[in-house]
Formats: sequence, C-alpha cells, structure tokens
Amino acid sequence: MVKKISIAVLSLFLLLFLAYFNAVNVNTKQFKISEETLHSDKIDEDIDGFLIACFSDLYYGSFISDEYLQKAFDTINGFQPDLILFEGDLIDQSIEISEEQKLFLIRQLSSLNAKYGKFAVLGDQDLIRNEEIEDILRNCGFTVLNNETKLISIDRNSYINLVGIDSFNGGSPDLTAAFSGANSNYFTFVISHCPDIFDSLLGYSADFLSCGHSRGGQVYIPLISDFTREYGCKKYFRGKITKNGMTLQINNGVGRCSSNARFLADAQIMFYTLKSN
Repeated sequence: MVKKISIAVLSLFLLLFLAYFNAVNVNTKQFKISEETLHSDKIDEDIDGFLIACFSDLYYGSFISDEYLQKAFDTINGFQPDLILFEGDLIDQSIEISEEQKLFLIRQLSSLNAKYGKFAVLGDQDLIRNEEIEDILRNCGFTVLNNETKLISIDRNSYINLVGIDSFNGGSPDLTAAFSGANSNYFTFVISHCPDIFDSLLGYSADFLSCGHSRGGQVYIPLISDFTREYGCKKYFRGKITKNGMTLQINNGVGRCSSNARFLADAQIMFYTLKSN
C-alpha cells in the first residue's frame, strides 16, 4: 500500500512538472492558427473566398520576443489576407518600452499587408495612452474604428460592413453611432475588444463579432479560472457562442501579460473565410 501511494504521489508530481514545463517553455514559443468559414445569405458569390485575419492582445514589451512577433506577422502575411483586423491591447502599459522596441514594433506593424486594408479597435490597455497608440497604428497604415462602420467594397458591386466598437472596459461604446453607417443587407463583421459587449449587439444587424481581451484565460485552470475573470469578459470568456443568429468568437490573442506562461489557452491568430450560401 505504501509503495502504491508513493508511486501515485510521484506520478502526480511528474504530471505537474510536465504541465508547468509545457506552460512556461513550450506554449510560450508557439501560437495556434485557427481557420473558420463563415456562411451567410448576405454574402454574394463575388465575395466567396474573402479572407479576414484577426489578431489581438499583443502586449508587446513584456514577454514576447522580437523573433516571436516577427514570426506571427510573417504568418499573417503568408496567408495573403484580404483584410487584417487588430482587436486591441498593443503594448503592455505596465512597462516602458525602449525607443528601439517601439521602432521595431512600428516596422513590423507596417509590414502587414492586406488588399482591402488594415483596421483596429483599442483595448483597455491602449486607452491608458490612447493618443500614442492611435498614432502608432495610424502611422503603420491601420484605420482605427471608434464606434463607426467602414463599408468594404469588393469589386465595386459587393460589400461587407466592418463595424468597430470602443472597448467595453475603459471605453465608451456607442452602438447607435457604430451601426449608423451599416447597411443591414450586407454581411456585418464586428470587432471590439471585450466579449461582454455581445448581448448588447443582439438588437442590431450584426452577423459576427470577434473579440479578444480574455486571452482564453492564458493560464486556464478549469473551475478556478472561472472565478478570476477580468471585467469585460466575465460572462463570455472562451471559444464561440451563437445567439439569435449572431456569433461571437473570442480570440486567445498573441501575447501574454502578468505571467510568462500559457496553459490550456494557446496563443492564437484567427482566419475567417467568407462563403455565400
């Protein structure tokens, strides 16, 4: 009996060590590519195959290396997306990045290419120094959407609505203003930083909402992590949810904050292909 207990205890410690090693030394060096196809009657045949790349929660300056960042952006460019969307939290505001780091970040953001443009919304971290972050994004070719719609014209005859909503956490979301320029006949793709905005959108003509913020928990421990959710992702935390014909997808993000670890919440870049029904 003593021998069995000893083996069980040693096995448990081994499993914990392996989980810790994987979280700190393996998962922090990689990211997951997630690909989904979005079907809708609002997507006409001319839009078939339109590819949207989404990334979020970069938290540059804390734990991710320049090599990791370049690899992530090279991966995005490698897919040759038609549209690139950033969903907030560019720089870890708990630290000061050097001028050299800032210039590297600007070069990498500028290197991203998409035929129909690059767009962004600000996250709660960005809002701490919103003017500086907006300047960086705009100088790198991003259009920052603050409670507004951008009509994306494909081949002059087909359109999608791209709606950007201010952060639920720390921002001032204005849904009336955000959707005022949207045409309900077109497929409406929405980006916002915090997923808890989801229920508020159900009365609007939104088809798909992509958010970040939660990082999927980053270090996700079942049950325990459910009690430590941040404001803005307390109700909607991980994965995908569909209500009343509208879908929310929560992006785990690229970077890390607070701890240099990932567990059961792989870093993630999302790619969506639009498809006509």
